[in-house]
This record gives sequence, structure tokens and C-alpha cells, in this order.
Amino acid sequence: MIKKPQEQNRDGILGVLTRFGRGGVPPPEGDANKPYVPPSRKNRKSVTTWQDEVVLKELKDISHETGIPQQVLIAEGLNYVLAKYRKRPVAR
Repeated sequence: MIKKPQEQNRDGILGVLTRFGRGGVPPPEGDANKPYVPPSRKNRKSVTTWQDEVVLKELKDISHETGIPQQVLIAEGLNYVLAKYRKRPVAR
């Protein structure tokens, strides 16, 4: 006797995966029309640049060797540029 494959309820699977991905922690309360922003990112903006692959590899290597996060290393570089052009080094 050949068994028929059981029908799977996609909504049930997605519900389980969504709970698993969030770790079962409900989202923080607040204005439903505004996306949640972690406290570490409040009052900050992102910057995107295109760099050669070798530059990114070197940055990762420096980060790994020193234990300093890439974001901190990039902020250090931005402060060098700001200082070069006689601006206050304020990146953190």
C-alpha cells in the first residue's frame, strides 16, 4: 500500500518558523506605524559605499586580529578624514 503524502499547512509552518526566528520574544511595544529601532541605532544613519573585495578582506582581517569591530574601525577612518579636513572627529 502506497501512502499519500500528507497535506501541509503552509501557514502553520510559517508560524512556527517565525516564532523560532524571533526566539519567542514578542516585538517591543510602541507605535505600530514606526519600525522598531534598537537603542544603539537611535539618532544614527547608515552609510553605504562600494569598495574592492581586497579592501573588505583586509578590514575583516584587521578586525579579527585586533578584536575591534569593523564598525569601530570604519568610524576611526572617518575621524581621520574629518581631522584631515579640519573638522571635528565625531564618528563613534
